[in-house]
Amino acid sequence: MKKLIVNANVFNGTDDKLIKDVSVLVEDNLITKIGDIAPSTADEIIDAQGGTVMPGLIDAHVHITLSAGFNVLDAMTREEMAIRSAKISQEMLMRGFTTCRDVGGNTLGLKNAIDSGYATGPRILPSQAAISQTCGHSDYRQNQAQERLANGHEDSPLMKSGTFKVADGRAEVMKAVREQLFKGASQIKIMAGGGASSTFDPLDTLQFTLDEMKAAVEAAEDYGTYVAAHIHTIPAMKRAAEAGVKCFEHATIMDDEVAQIIKEKDIWVVPSYFTSSLIAERKIPLPNEETYKKTERVGKAMFKSAELIKKYGIENLAYGTDCVGTANVHETQMQELGAIEQTFDTITALRMATSNCGRLFEMSTYQHPYQAGKLGQIVEGAYADLLIIDGNPLDGVDCVMSDEAKKVIMKDGVVYKNTL
Repeated sequence: MKKLIVNANVFNGTDDKLIKDVSVLVEDNLITKIGDIAPSTADEIIDAQGGTVMPGLIDAHVHITLSAGFNVLDAMTREEMAIRSAKISQEMLMRGFTTCRDVGGNTLGLKNAIDSGYATGPRILPSQAAISQTCGHSDYRQNQAQERLANGHEDSPLMKSGTFKVADGRAEVMKAVREQLFKGASQIKIMAGGGASSTFDPLDTLQFTLDEMKAAVEAAEDYGTYVAAHIHTIPAMKRAAEAGVKCFEHATIMDDEVAQIIKEKDIWVVPSYFTSSLIAERKIPLPNEETYKKTERVGKAMFKSAELIKKYGIENLAYGTDCVGTANVHETQMQELGAIEQTFDTITALRMATSNCGRLFEMSTYQHPYQAGKLGQIVEGAYADLLIIDGNPLDGVDCVMSDEAKKVIMKDGVVYKNTL
């Protein structure tokens, strides 16, 4: 099946200028030609009417299975969590997100269902369970009466669901990493320090020894992929960088030395500016006052680290929203684009949500589940994951954020929305 998009301008995901007045040929699920193309070559014509063809959006930090507060999730069956996750994934695609990287959640089944046409949603690069030490950010026991039982089983339905995993010591960490790879992980997520949303680990805790972190990195690299780390503090980032962690999720409380390390080691940073602003203003419901205090600290520090990112010219930045909670929280996913534009500039926001994520995902090498085409770009040989926007995104991201201005949403060559 050949689809031809005519009368289009193209933002290719990287350049700061549009390619004007061209056609885009889609054959099955790939973009095969961009330029002057005869309409007779196509089975179907889509008239962009002067709109902008751009890559489908990509979110590198999602938690599709986390559709409620943790105490609520702890009371859900796996089936209920799965049904809610399917709804969240469908809504994500209809916002224009055609690919995501899930960094903590049992999403392989959902990914497979989407890929085989039994569910609707973006492409998913799963991490499966996020791994931490006991009393770390993946230890989501809701109270001190919940115990870690014999043979490592958790007295917590949420942890049993495969969203989080606890491992201590080199051998356990390596086994936990290998388990997630067996379960279909494209990359590995560890918790390298304290968290804002968890109750029993103070933000400044260092989590995992250097040797434990190195064990995670070794096990991941043996399978051709990398480790991403939830991380907030300076000592944690120094340790993770020494261990070989390739992607910092949040990287919140940064200083000049850490910024230089990130730049020199080509470490990726996935911040979340809109979510940070919400938690700094206590607009996301949390279980207790201690958690509110931690999240306020994180939210306020995130924007200070942005100044260091600018100062040291850190360009390995990817779009990540970290939405956790009910549907109305996940609906804020698009707002991160505006927050990045306000923090940096328009082209940075657009690259972070498209081609930058594509480059980050390529670090999964043969663990990458989508290797037939490029992601996050409008180029020949890329997947036909694209949007047609009424407007020019390079003039400002408002038109990309607008549901009305997103006239066409296409993923894998299939049109899910067309209001042209």
